[in-house]
Amino acid sequence: MQEQFMRRAVELAKQGAGFTSPNPCVGAVIVKGGVIVAEGWHHRAGEDHAEIVAIKEIMKKSGIVTVDLDPNLFHNAALYVTLEPCFHTGKTPPCVKALAAAKFNRIYVGMKDPFSRVNGRGVKFLRQKGLHVEICKQGSKLAGEIRDLNQPFIKWAETGMPYVVLKAGMSLDGKVATVSGESKWITSELAREDAKFERSMCDVVLVGSGTVKNDNPELAAIGKYRGKKLLRVVISSRLNLNLKAKVFRDENVFVACSDAASGGNKQRFKKAGIEFKSFGKEKVNIRKLLQFLAKKGVQSVFVEGGSNIHGSFFDETLKDRSLVDKVIFYIAPKLIGGLGSLPVIAGNGGEKLSKSVNFKNWKWEGVGEDLKVSGIINIY
Repeated sequence: MQEQFMRRAVELAKQGAGFTSPNPCVGAVIVKGGVIVAEGWHHRAGEDHAEIVAIKEIMKKSGIVTVDLDPNLFHNAALYVTLEPCFHTGKTPPCVKALAAAKFNRIYVGMKDPFSRVNGRGVKFLRQKGLHVEICKQGSKLAGEIRDLNQPFIKWAETGMPYVVLKAGMSLDGKVATVSGESKWITSELAREDAKFERSMCDVVLVGSGTVKNDNPELAAIGKYRGKKLLRVVISSRLNLNLKAKVFRDENVFVACSDAASGGNKQRFKKAGIEFKSFGKEKVNIRKLLQFLAKKGVQSVFVEGGSNIHGSFFDETLKDRSLVDKVIFYIAPKLIGGLGSLPVIAGNGGEKLSKSVNFKNWKWEGVGEDLKVSGIINIY
């Protein structure tokens, strides 16, 4: 395996970030005579997988319009693909059959697919067909870069839970609202746009009822993700929300409530055709909600819903460190102060510093006049 070709496949895979769920991001290159002759990446769920895109590209360059593969075209060719080729039939046929028909000289795989319907079966099938398949050495720097491509997919496949990103915009002293409740706007417009872009790469954006009441946000995807069906999830224990709020503008919304929601409010939501479900007696059980979303195929959740929602997620994380996986904080160069002003994370919090949540790695960068700090809690 020559690393430069796999690294090129990694770069290609990144172009699908935010578009491929529930599928992973995958890149592929075909190499002949030490030169890349075709490239491909998975663009969207339901479309051709990366290796098939690359195969079609080399066929097109050769003037072949038939769907039948000519093994002579791939003689002495090597395929580099970041993830194990699929073994099962989903929205597209199994990629392994096309690769076996092409009879590549060698196939280099970045990592095994942790999804239960694949998980080594693709590699086994290809080897049984007489193809030489080599998997990138696990624990290497390159293997780490390949796993970084699909952290949400890997967590979902291995644990049955979605990858959770906790985002907030705050003052330098960690406040998200003044004593009077004013919160618009602490961070700059550039920081808010950057946060919306981060949100757009996820499957779900989650807020609390307070955010809906106070800010009336649209919670839409932006930029190149505009038009993406980003599911909006609102936590409202009592379902006491105004149905004219922007978040309820279409059917792509879900409300998590509790048994404390009144019959009248439930009837209002039913009549409006808005899906809701109870996840607890008095308040929403965060873990049960996330498990529910994961079973629906949700792999990533972007939490940007106020001090209390952050507190709920953080308190659950203190019990189970695998709940929240990444934190993104935008810090404005201003001080708010006051015991009565809202902190970025409410809830009960930790009693001892030894129980605090630490990052495995973190970074910071300037976004306009603000500082963007991001940290990884869990690496899969």
